[in-house]
Amino acid sequence: MSGMKTSRLAKVGVAALATALMVSGCGSRASDTEIAEALRGPASTAVTDSTGAVAPGTVGDAAVPAQGGTAPAAADGAKQAQPSTSTAKSGTGSSGDASAPGSKPGGSAGTQTAAAPTVADKSPVKIGQLGTFSGVLGAVSSSAPKVLSAWISYTNAHGGLNGHPLQLVVADDQGDPSTSLTLAKRLVESDKALMMVGNFMPFGFPQVEQYVRSKGVPMLGDGVDPGWFTSPVAHTVVTPAAAQIVKALQTFVDDGASKIGILYCLEIAQLCGYLNDQVRKSEVGKYVVESYQVSLVAPSYTSQCLRMKQAGIEVLYLLLESAGAARAAKDCAAQGFTPQLVLLSLAATADLPKLAALNGAVLPSGTVSPAATGVPGLEKYRRILGTYAASLGDSGIGVYAFASAEMLGVIGKNLPNNPTSADFLEGMSKVKNETLGGLTVPLTYPKGKGVSVKPCAFIWGLENGRYTAPKGSKPIC
Repeated sequence: MSGMKTSRLAKVGVAALATALMVSGCGSRASDTEIAEALRGPASTAVTDSTGAVAPGTVGDAAVPAQGGTAPAAADGAKQAQPSTSTAKSGTGSSGDASAPGSKPGGSAGTQTAAAPTVADKSPVKIGQLGTFSGVLGAVSSSAPKVLSAWISYTNAHGGLNGHPLQLVVADDQGDPSTSLTLAKRLVESDKALMMVGNFMPFGFPQVEQYVRSKGVPMLGDGVDPGWFTSPVAHTVVTPAAAQIVKALQTFVDDGASKIGILYCLEIAQLCGYLNDQVRKSEVGKYVVESYQVSLVAPSYTSQCLRMKQAGIEVLYLLLESAGAARAAKDCAAQGFTPQLVLLSLAATADLPKLAALNGAVLPSGTVSPAATGVPGLEKYRRILGTYAASLGDSGIGVYAFASAEMLGVIGKNLPNNPTSADFLEGMSKVKNETLGGLTVPLTYPKGKGVSVKPCAFIWGLENGRYTAPKGSKPIC
């Protein structure tokens, strides 16, 4: 959160969440040392060339796939690769693609006055992506670099960003906030990334934001930390997480529910506790009659289930990761307590619909459900991922990463021949009521100010092993 301390406690909290992703029904707790070590290891960066493949001479393990596969890693200590200048063939441009970078399906960021280039033959532009993308937490986040890489491959094959081929540099902080700052400096000062896109930074945001603001380098990120909504250089493509939760709970209140319960995680108190507090302070807070802080790896949630059953809870918000949420649902069902379940949007992994205990649950999100129809942005998402990352399933962070990439296309559609970070910041300031073809709520980035966005939410559903769109393609506002 803005002002949240990124201490060792934060590191252990992230590691504990990651560890919990691997533990289902386990009654034992790992020690702090074991938890912290779960995400240890050298932070890695990977550079992709203009086709999306990992370029030779990069450092660390490659985190980005080539054409939907896994790219080989280069040897540690190798020199930084020089930017690739490979170009796409003529005739595969975006002038005939209504949703190509530079166009504005469902948005209003400005009118393109000239046809978009069909060949990416200008100077290469490096884009950074910073976050926790590997280790056990990669179960939640690993699709983000793959989605961004797929989008870059498509974009470079369709004229690049106003003629500039893109190169992606992925920096994996392994869940360590202090490493995030080190890698941010490397991306800007060594790799010469002009902008960061698709960042996933549950912790470590404040110091990274302060650094990029001092350097005038813009970022697009996950919106988990409230600072994403007030920074003049770091913006997001989603609504605040607390607002998403409140909007979802309000729909049940409007339908007659009067008793809400919450189970929120102990290990990441800075995040889970903050969201719990925000809900309690909101307009639906008066309906929250039971709220319990629990461990992600607790051996049982039976006692909390029995108390909530006795209290007559009708809607239960599970501020837990997917495995913990599934175990809580099973424990409650075993006691004859089956309330309407609402889940954390970050829990929306490709495998979540397979958890039968969560069937019928809903997830408030900052991006449209992949099951929605008649959404131009989703049609493009399907087309690109079907070509460049066919093995990826749908996930909350995957749709978010694609929306971030599409916003990059809007921001950079008028890049000059020799672009700088200042040109991306200028492009940001021209974003007004942009929905990215229906992927997001209307977004506006006022120059020198934070994001202007309504507190709306899209609703994802879980039914019979698949994601659904129970409220359709429009957000609830």
